[in-house]
Amino acid sequence: MEDCHRCPLRDTCTYPVGGSGKGYIMFIGEAPGEMEDKYNIPFIGLSGRLLRNAVGNDNYFTNAVKCRPPDNRKPTASEIEACFCHLVDEIEEVKPAMIVYIGTTAYSLHRKISAMYPGIPYLFFYHPAYAIRRGKAKEWSEEIGAIIKLIKEG
Repeated sequence: MEDCHRCPLRDTCTYPVGGSGKGYIMFIGEAPGEMEDKYNIPFIGLSGRLLRNAVGNDNYFTNAVKCRPPDNRKPTASEIEACFCHLVDEIEEVKPAMIVYIGTTAYSLHRKISAMYPGIPYLFFYHPAYAIRRGKAKEWSEEIGAIIKLIKEG
């Protein structure tokens, strides 16, 4: 991804941020934020820490778009499409038993991913940034944490 120039985002970010972690649950978010761009690790900003604290670090974390959009704006459809091949590579490598879409941008890929990988079950949760903005971080964290715990327990 370091040399990827399929869209203009690579020219404005510090690093393309690939996925990280181990585990059979793959969490897909929108795009790297400021902290992720700075440290080249997904889900380590405020929202990411809320998610990781709720579900544990024994999962795989990635984003639909690998480079941070300027001013933290929402990625465009063409930017999402340009990065899709990288996400497919991650799915092929990780072979997740479940995909959890975090936010509507990530969920917009569900139809395409489920057509390619029809056997992978999925969940959708709204983005932790939304929960934080609405003052519902604790409730969001407890809900997603409880559901993921049940899944991991089998």
